[in-house]
Amino acid sequence: MRLYLSGQYSAEDVCPASIWQDILGREDTLKGYGLVQGHFRYNLRELLSDRMRSLVILREPLHRTLSALRHLQSDPKFDRLHQVAKSMTISEILRHPVLVRNQHNVQARFLCASRPAAAVSADLLRARATNTVADAGDGEAPPTLRLAQDRLASIAFVGLTEEIGSVLSDMVRAMNYHPPSCVPRGTEEPERRDPLEDMSAEDLDLLRRLNDVDLPLYEYASRLIQRRGFVQSMRALVGSGIYEVPSGSFEIALTDIMPGSGWYPTEQEGETAWRWTGPGRHFSIDVPLQPDKSYRLHMSFGSAGPFGPGDLTAEVNDVPVDCEIEVEDAGYRCDLVIAKEMLGAEGFCCIRFDTGGTMQVSADDNRRLGVAVRRVVFDCLGS
Repeated sequence: MRLYLSGQYSAEDVCPASIWQDILGREDTLKGYGLVQGHFRYNLRELLSDRMRSLVILREPLHRTLSALRHLQSDPKFDRLHQVAKSMTISEILRHPVLVRNQHNVQARFLCASRPAAAVSADLLRARATNTVADAGDGEAPPTLRLAQDRLASIAFVGLTEEIGSVLSDMVRAMNYHPPSCVPRGTEEPERRDPLEDMSAEDLDLLRRLNDVDLPLYEYASRLIQRRGFVQSMRALVGSGIYEVPSGSFEIALTDIMPGSGWYPTEQEGETAWRWTGPGRHFSIDVPLQPDKSYRLHMSFGSAGPFGPGDLTAEVNDVPVDCEIEVEDAGYRCDLVIAKEMLGAEGFCCIRFDTGGTMQVSADDNRRLGVAVRRVVFDCLGS
């Protein structure tokens, strides 16, 4: 990513510093650069221009931590504690309180960094003068999931190492960058076995404890990226006239375009039409709504097997909501409320259902089926 970004700017427009220690005494110059990149914490933004747009790349926490510990073992330049770690196994390092001290929730700690920039620089300068070791993250309070999530949501571009292409596409469009034809990975080893598979249950548990905030933060980042992609797509569909924002209550015609995913084509017998969901357990209904109004969704459906309380759950824009399930006409009806507070400024709504599983209903039909939806109605409740 750094190689790619550097290629989008002239050399004099790229800040040469990649860690806080390299900007000491030159903090006021950062606003003059077009690109500042490196292992910087969130509080560096205090020194940047208000026009700067920020990017963060997260990595799956267990793999990130294990990779860092392996570097600690093998690379003398990686950390001053290499001499201690080089003759130890990963299992031993995980049980060494000093060696893992700086590997606890690393990504959340970077996002939660809140000390004033002047205080960080003063501490680093003092350490340099006394020839002692200091880090830009020293003196920070322990990270919290809520603050890390809020900080992540404030960042313009959020990407995952495992899916780097999606954030690159967003940046290319938003920043007028040259689109890359390939994204090389400097340490790519496509045939290598996942190292987590070779770890004991006890070691994996220690690894998870080191990432008790980073793991849910990573899940949040994945949902945030999906949500941003959803909003962009809905904005384009509404802007092009494919989707319209209904003025009041409305019904989705099951024989028309189905706004969502996880649906099979329409089936019909006489005037009765239905759509099976599948092949996965999740399906969604994605619609633009009036952002200042609340709605009640009524969904009539049948099931290939017995259906009981809790067998269908739902989220509205990633927030779990209560589903009221009632027996109706040899089938079922699901009712749920979409509060206007869940819709956001543009009113885009993704209702994601979970059927708990799918099944093959007959030997003649190899499809995996969830539920057969017969009717979807949005009742506008007003403001």
